[in-house]
Amino acid sequence: MNLERADALAAEYVLGTLRGRARSRFERMARTDRRLDAALRDWEERLLPLAEAAPEVAPPPRVWVAILARIGGAAAAAAARPSFRQSLGLWRALAVAGFAAAFILMVVLVRPAVERPEQTIVVLLAGPDAKPALVASADLNGRYLTVKAVTPVELAADRALELWALPEGGNPRSLGLVSAAGVARVALPAPAGAALARIPTLAVSLEPKGGSPTGLPTGPVLYTGAVQRLY
Repeated sequence: MNLERADALAAEYVLGTLRGRARSRFERMARTDRRLDAALRDWEERLLPLAEAAPEVAPPPRVWVAILARIGGAAAAAAARPSFRQSLGLWRALAVAGFAAAFILMVVLVRPAVERPEQTIVVLLAGPDAKPALVASADLNGRYLTVKAVTPVELAADRALELWALPEGGNPRSLGLVSAAGVARVALPAPAGAALARIPTLAVSLEPKGGSPTGLPTGPVLYTGAVQRLY
């Protein structure tokens, strides 16, 4: 397995898009393969802090009733059916506890806890199907944006991917070309905190080889993502 493939699989694993037998096989390989272990550490450090920004999700009360029905029968479910207020409080608590448990379980199972990076900017770029395609990250005071392909993107020989900053007002600004498979470092005109201060969104368009000839996107926009400031 080459480094690019190991990196892509680690990204899919941490994002949760690697499932079934492939996920189990990856877990077994990661226990003995240093490349996979290192890739997992890198992706965890970049993506796990995003969990803090995830909103709570409250399942409907019928889910709890259905669980009780499967465990103890319909009578137990009916007897234990909570009131609306009880249900609301219960599911708020379960949503928080469940998310926290899942978060901790992922960290413990994948590898020992790592120090969470501080003052980081992260952008998860996805297509219309909401599947992550690229991840961009930078330290607040760093002058480079690191862009990694979650899964390789197939491109024609005469096409390239170009990264754009979409300011609150005005035209898109090109940040440079990014790799369709692997990692690219995009130089910023100022430290990331300042360069992206008024940039709520990044986007990636399909352009001719060498980039847009006009200074603006000329091809279709393939991926977009909100700028998350983890500080």
